Amino acid sequence: MTKHFSVIFTFTTILLLTSINTYSDSSITQLAANMERSMTAPYPDSNDALELFFFGSNTCGECLEIKEALLRPLERRFGDKLKIYYHDTDIDSSHKLMLRFEAQFDVKNPSPQELFFPDTVLLGYSAIMANTHSVLEEYMNDPQRRRSATVGESEEEYSESLRKRFSSFAFGAIIVAAFADSINPCAIATMIFLVSFMATQKRKRSEILIIGLSYTAAVFVTYLLLGVGIFKIITGLSYYRGASLAIKWLAVSFAGIVGIISFVDALRYKKSKNAKNITLQLPKSVKMRIHKIISTKMTGSRLVAGAIITGFLVTLLEAVCTGQVYLPTIAAMAKQSQDGSLQLIGWLYLLMYNFIFVTPLLLVMVAAYHGVKWNKLSKMMQDNLTMMKILLGTAMIGIALYLAFA
Repeated sequence: MTKHFSVIFTFTTILLLTSINTYSDSSITQLAANMERSMTAPYPDSNDALELFFFGSNTCGECLEIKEALLRPLERRFGDKLKIYYHDTDIDSSHKLMLRFEAQFDVKNPSPQELFFPDTVLLGYSAIMANTHSVLEEYMNDPQRRRSATVGESEEEYSESLRKRFSSFAFGAIIVAAFADSINPCAIATMIFLVSFMATQKRKRSEILIIGLSYTAAVFVTYLLLGVGIFKIITGLSYYRGASLAIKWLAVSFAGIVGIISFVDALRYKKSKNAKNITLQLPKSVKMRIHKIISTKMTGSRLVAGAIITGFLVTLLEAVCTGQVYLPTIAAMAKQSQDGSLQLIGWLYLLMYNFIFVTPLLLVMVAAYHGVKWNKLSKMMQDNLTMMKILLGTAMIGIALYLAFA
């Protein structure tokens, strides 16, 4: 009989371990049931309900799992002894309330998921999932602590908190990435070709200025709209935990690979001084397509319309190259914008990024307006190509580390 009991015990243990190891995102319901059953100890009676405040975006997969697998089962378990208020941080009023809680609890490192107890706060998916049960037990065993967290912050203090929050998040990383993207040889080489083409057309200085400003404005708007679209796609997919993790690690891998290849390109070009040895550049077929667009659209008398159409089409084609920086940076913006919404400051960062991106194009155009020849501009770019690649590689490795560990 002892032998049979031993076999049964061993078999049961193996089944238990197997069920734990095979947990996945699709088993949230089962996890919820397990957690609900785990709270079986009796607790002292009290007329006061314990009130908790959870903050997370409705487009965040981890937030959904916290609510469905942890918090809602706890509410069902404790009934009127526990009340949890759920706040979607994509909504402005909820976002304001979250910042007021953070100020009240002196939160130094905010997280996309935050759970506030009366005098305790848990930050982030891992901390909430791992510690909510133990913290909750402490409160339930002490009826005197069953109360609601309170906040008291004026609109002026909230505005200051908001300003401080976004003045610090990934500011340096976004600026460096924007600068690295702006001196991307793909974009500058296209502008130099545009200048050389205008020189062959014997365009006047005033026409060069009009064409340059129109072209740059079209690039700015097109690149900005691409960024907004990509941001929406990323945040939309982040509603699903699996997709959210996939996007994160794809962005990390992409940024890291581009960074390493950029360093390799810098070494190759420094040794050979031959641009053909560079890996990260526009394919020849795309270059020829861009040259054809410029040659056909920039003729005739409709300079502004031609420049705008050219800027739009060229930006779409150049995205094959410039997107190497843009995509991971937008992923970083999405990560810091409460895993979802483009708040006002997020819009300003995106606008700032794109303004920095087109600044070198404006400088090239201004130089051409003042008589600098296109071949001199081309030589200047070639002389600094190694440094451009090093800066690009540094920015991409930095973004990869930020996405992976922030």
